[in-house]
Parts: sequence; C-alpha cells; structure tokens
Amino acid sequence: MAMSEFYGDPMPEEQAIALIKKAFSNGVNFFDTADIYGYGDNEVLLGRAVASLVNSGVARENIIIASKCGIIRDKNDLTKRGTDNSYQYVKESCKKSLARLSSSVGYIDLYYLHRIAENGAQIEEAMRAMAELLAENKIKAVGLSEANPIIIANANKVLIHYTQGIHQLAAVQSEYSLMTRNVENNGVLAICRKLGITFVAYSPLSRALLTGKLESAEQLAKNDFRRSVPRFQGENFEKNKAIVKEIRKLAEKKGCSIAQIALAWVMHQPGVIPIPGTTKEANLLSNIAADEVKLSSEEILFLNKLNPAQGTRYSEAAMKIYGFEGEL
Repeated sequence: MAMSEFYGDPMPEEQAIALIKKAFSNGVNFFDTADIYGYGDNEVLLGRAVASLVNSGVARENIIIASKCGIIRDKNDLTKRGTDNSYQYVKESCKKSLARLSSSVGYIDLYYLHRIAENGAQIEEAMRAMAELLAENKIKAVGLSEANPIIIANANKVLIHYTQGIHQLAAVQSEYSLMTRNVENNGVLAICRKLGITFVAYSPLSRALLTGKLESAEQLAKNDFRRSVPRFQGENFEKNKAIVKEIRKLAEKKGCSIAQIALAWVMHQPGVIPIPGTTKEANLLSNIAADEVKLSSEEILFLNKLNPAQGTRYSEAAMKIYGFEGEL
C-alpha cells in the first residue's frame, strides 16, 4: 500500500518492484494489495513485480497474492469513503483487479471484502459472488477485513453453503498491534480461532509508531494521511511515544529493534500472521529478522501490561463510515 499512496509520494516503480523482488528472495511470498490503493495503481505495480518474478523462473503458485474490494473512493475528493458489498460490485471489482494485476498473476489467491457495507446486510449476496469467483477459478480463497464476530460467523456459514462445503472463510484481516488490541476483546480473534480462520494483522507496527523513529508529526510528508489520524496528534502522540519508550527498554535488553519486539509480540499470538509494510530495504530485512526474536512469558506479560494507545486509529469521519463507532 505505502508504495503507491497514503504515506507521502508513491515510490518510483523500478525501486518498488526491486523491493518486492528483494522480499521474495528473502523468503516473503505473501503480498497484500487492494483496488483502492493508489486507485488501482498498487495492483498494477504488484502485477508487474510478479511478472518479473515469473519471467525469471519463479513458479506463480509459489507467490500468494491478496487483494480486496468493498471500499468506494472518489478521485475528486480524497477524503470521501463509501462501502459496497453487492453481488454485482464484487464480481465487477474482481474483473477489474485481475485486469490490473495482469495475466502474469492470472488469479487472486485470497480475495477480501475490504470493509463491511450496511452492517452486513449484503453479506449473503457478496458470498454468492465469491462462491462464483471460486468456481470460475478467478480467486482461490475468501476473506473479510474489519468484520465483527457475528458477520464473520454468518459469512462463513453462507460461503460454506454456496460452495457446497468446499470452502469456508480462509482469513480475516484487521488492524492488530501493541497499539491496537480491540480484536482481543470484541470476539474477533476468538471466532477466528473457533472456526479455524487465519487472522491477518495489518499495521502491526501501528503505522510506524512502534518503530521508535517518529518523534514529531512534522517528520511526515504533507500528503501523509497519518497527519489526520488522532493517534499522531498533540497529547495523544506524546502519550503514545511514552509507550514506545517502555518497549525500547526491552528492545535494548534483547539487542534488537523496537519494531522487532512489536512484530515478535504479534507473531507470538496463536493463529496470527502480521503483514508489515515498508518502502525501505533496511526495514524490510529488519522486519524479516523479527521472526528470530523470541519472547519469554515474562516479556509477553510486560508487553501485555503496557498502557493502551491514545487516540483513534483513523479520523473520526473514517471511523464512522467503516462502522468503528464502538472505538470512538
């Protein structure tokens, strides 16, 4: 995502493709995109990176591509957001995503509803569309992003029905980190574990808060969306930096980075896969190395007892559009 939008200017394509290939050569084979990232440019970028890998002899089946549909954006109003999970929208969105990803990708390994529309009222028709996409071999698995436990359970049941028991939900993606832990208390992690659904944690570094490298919002580009996020503003930001200072103590003790501690904590959670993003090779390699950081039960307890983050993870308007009012 960050390669194409939201965190300042897009990366030059050649550099972005080189970084994706570097990730693959270092053992990363799961790449996450969406139709709204850069208004589709991110899918085009990833498709070109996959084409380069395939042309170099990498088997397509060794690369896992996740994409998403369900959020509506307006190029004329960058702050505008809407949601749509209708049957026709899901089918058409997948067609467009596959075109952007190109024939080198060919199919989407994991296709998510990016956000839930109308409090789940369109879930049945969305799963019917997903079932057809599965039967057409356009996608290989289905996921939801930022769904509540009731919707997860219902979508899972409906997908099983429409695929005659062949497919259930493969993944649920939500924000999860030491700064964002609501899925522990709202039943999302519990229902995923109960139903055997993999939980994919996005923003496991809380949009770089958990790197210890952000001291001021002035470090952010003028077009960086984090400037609009309450968690990065004023007193909230100062309190969140105090949390990071506590993590730094443990990182120094273990001889690793703050980010590696944060990622190790996420990977310690059963059934959870983190998907940290980056635009820098050094950060990529550091994130990969976090897999080698082992935390003791005492260290996990210390991290679990940290103060909760201050400020919401999106702007108030976005929180309401996406149905996150319970976090306000």
